[in-house]
Amino acid sequence: MTGSPDRVTVVSGEDLAQMKAFPLHGDERLQNKLLWKSPNGDTIVGLIQMAPGARDVGHNHPSATQHTWVIDGKVSIGGVEAEAGSYAFVPPGVDHETVAGDEPVTMFYIYQPFAPKHDHDHHH
Repeated sequence: MTGSPDRVTVVSGEDLAQMKAFPLHGDERLQNKLLWKSPNGDTIVGLIQMAPGARDVGHNHPSATQHTWVIDGKVSIGGVEAEAGSYAFVPPGVDHETVAGDEPVTMFYIYQPFAPKHDHDHHH
C-alpha cells in the first residue's frame, strides 16, 4: 500500500486485519504486512506478527537502521527483552535474532537504509 501523495491515508484496524500478510523469510510463523514503502523502495514500514515461540533467526542490515515498536506480546530482540509498549532500535550491522514469548507478538517497524552523506555533514 502506498498512500496518495496529496491526501492523508488512514487504514482502519479492521482493514489492517484483512490485509494480506506474507511469510517473512519463508516462515509461516512470521507474518509481515507491508504498510508503506518510500518511492524508491528503500524505506519500509510494516507490521510483523509472530506466533508464540516463533524465531526470526539472527541477521543484520549492514547499512540500515531498524526501529521497532512492540504493540502486543513480549519479544527478545538481539537478546534484549521488549514488552508491549517498548521501542527497540537496531543500529546498522548489529545481529538481532528475534524470539517471541509465549503469546502472539505484534510489532510495528520502520526499516531505513542510511542515505549517502547529506550536506549537513560537511563541516565549514
